[in-house]
Amino acid sequence: MSQWWQKRSRRIWLALLLAGAGDAVIAISGVTAFHFGILKIADSTGIILAMVIAVGATVTFFSVGYSIIGCALEPVRETVELARRLSAKADGRQICVNNLHDEIGELETFLNELLQRLQGSFVELDRLAADASHELRTPLTAMRTVGEVAMRDPNPAVLYNAVGSMLEEVRRMNQMIDRLLMLMRNERDQIPVRPKRGPVRQVLLEVSETLGLVAEEKQQQLQVQCPDQLQAVFDAALLRLALVNLTQNAIRYSPSDKPIILRGSTVENKTIIEVADEGPGIAPEHQQKIFQRFYRVDDARSRAEGGVGLGLAIVKWAVERMGGTVELQSEVGRGSVFRVQLPTG
Repeated sequence: MSQWWQKRSRRIWLALLLAGAGDAVIAISGVTAFHFGILKIADSTGIILAMVIAVGATVTFFSVGYSIIGCALEPVRETVELARRLSAKADGRQICVNNLHDEIGELETFLNELLQRLQGSFVELDRLAADASHELRTPLTAMRTVGEVAMRDPNPAVLYNAVGSMLEEVRRMNQMIDRLLMLMRNERDQIPVRPKRGPVRQVLLEVSETLGLVAEEKQQQLQVQCPDQLQAVFDAALLRLALVNLTQNAIRYSPSDKPIILRGSTVENKTIIEVADEGPGIAPEHQQKIFQRFYRVDDARSRAEGGVGLGLAIVKWAVERMGGTVELQSEVGRGSVFRVQLPTG
C-alpha cells in the first residue's frame, strides 16, 4: 500500500488531502449542529441523505482541489520541462521568470543560477578537454617521430638516445597528468585544508633547501629574506606547494648568476610572501592569463624548458584554498615578482 501511495502524483494526494479537510469541516459542522439541535435526523432516510451529501461533497472537494492544484503546479511542470531541454543543450538560454516574489519565481531564479553554473562547467570541460588533448598529442607525436627515426638507424647510440628522449617525454606527460588530477580533485573538494597560524620563515627555508641544488646547477642563489617573528594563517602543505611552483618557475626562466629572493613581510595586517627574480619579465597582455591552465607566454620556450603550463594554476588554487590571493608584478626585461597575500590571523 505504501509503495502504491508513493507512486501517486503529488497532485492526487494533495487533492485527497483537500477533500479530507473539507469532509472534516462538514462533519464537525454537522456534529455541532446536531448537538445544539439545529440539525435533526428523524429516520434512516435522513441518514442516507447525509451520507449522499458527504460523498458528493468529497467528490466535489476532490475534483475542485485536483483542478486548482493542477493549475498551481502547471508552471512548475513547464519550468522543469524547459530546464530539462536547456540543460541537455547548454546553449546559454535562461528560463523566463514571471514573478520574482512568489515561490515559482524563486524556483525559476534558482534554476537559472544552476543553468549558469552548468553552462560554465560545460565550457570549462570543453576547454580542458581541448587543452589536455593538445598537450598529450604533442609529446606522443614527438615520441613517435623519434622512435621511427631511431628504428631506421642501425647505430645503437642513436637508439639509446631515442629511448632517453622518449622517457623524458613520458616524464613530462606523467607530470602533467598528476597536476591535472590534483586540480580536478580540488574542484570536487577532495583535498582537505587545515589552516593554522604559524611562522612563515620556516616554510621559506624548507623551500630554499628543497630547491637549492636545482638552483646551483644554473649558478643561481636562493635568498630568504623574512623576519623570524612573521606569522600567517596557512596550510603548511599547500603553502609549500605554491612556493615550490613559484620558485621552480623563477629558476627555470631566470638567467645564470642571478639571485632569486624569497621575501616575507607584513602590510596592512596582511602577510605578504614574494618570490622575485631577474628574468625576462612578462608582458602586460599576458599577466592576467598566466594563472589559467595550460597557458604559456612562449609555448615553444616553455616546452623546451619542461613546463606543462599548470604550475601557476596550481599556485592560484593552493593560495585561494587558504583564503589568500596571488598576483604578479612584472616588467619586460626587469624580472617578475609573484606576491602571495595571506591573513595574519
